[in-house]
Amino acid sequence: MTKYLYETHMHTYQGSACARSRGAEYIKPYIDFGYTGIIITDHFFKGNTRPDRSLPWTEWVHQFCSGYEDAKNEGDKHNFPVFFGIEENFNGDEYLIYGITKEWLLQHPDIPQWSRSRLADEVHAFGGCMVQAHPFRSRSYNTAIHLLPDFVDGIEAVNYGNVPTWNTLALQYARQLHLPFSSGSDNHDAGNMHYDRLGGIMLDQPLNTIQDYVSVILKKKAMEIKTPSVEILPPWQEGLPIDLPVQIHGKNDTRITGDIRRFLELGKF
Repeated sequence: MTKYLYETHMHTYQGSACARSRGAEYIKPYIDFGYTGIIITDHFFKGNTRPDRSLPWTEWVHQFCSGYEDAKNEGDKHNFPVFFGIEENFNGDEYLIYGITKEWLLQHPDIPQWSRSRLADEVHAFGGCMVQAHPFRSRSYNTAIHLLPDFVDGIEAVNYGNVPTWNTLALQYARQLHLPFSSGSDNHDAGNMHYDRLGGIMLDQPLNTIQDYVSVILKKKAMEIKTPSVEILPPWQEGLPIDLPVQIHGKNDTRITGDIRRFLELGKF
């Protein structure tokens, strides 16, 4: 059976301050590596975004979306689908948002003031979905791991920029939540792409719109993750180290008391 391979997590120079390549530069490498399409997920307003946050909102959104538009224009020349998403940050915890549009962003200049739960509610009301990216990642800029079990629709279980054990923890977390789990490259550089260091998801049917991917997540349709080798995704075992304290968020961003290690092992807090 034919499988359709999609990148779910990547960044462009125009939208993300940490990226090295313009949107259009990614198209040929992904085609050459056999991908069916890509989803651009640049760092949004509270993340490592590139556009100047002091710009008027409309101008900021136009600049932010220019990386996606650059990639899509080049993709259209090659009949290669390019879809739109974002990655928003709160306190080191980041979320891949799919199913929203540039027009929706323009209509909501107050997004930077939204809480985690408000973002989830608004995205869901518009028909989109929210996947937590690399939930167990530890970086110098975060002091805790923040989890939203009641609000996210999926978990990025394999992130190719992760320490392997972080991926294993994320996959176990997704399984205990009974949520779909995805794989993404977290790609920032079109000039340094190698097939064995790229993530992605494989589907039985092609995506015609980003809403098709939203449907895959929300309806928990069949989805495989690309090449989860032991080097990228070691087997789960109890007692894997969690590098930071864990804070679990509930409605209105209240804290939920619970033991994340107990949840990972037993499926209940």
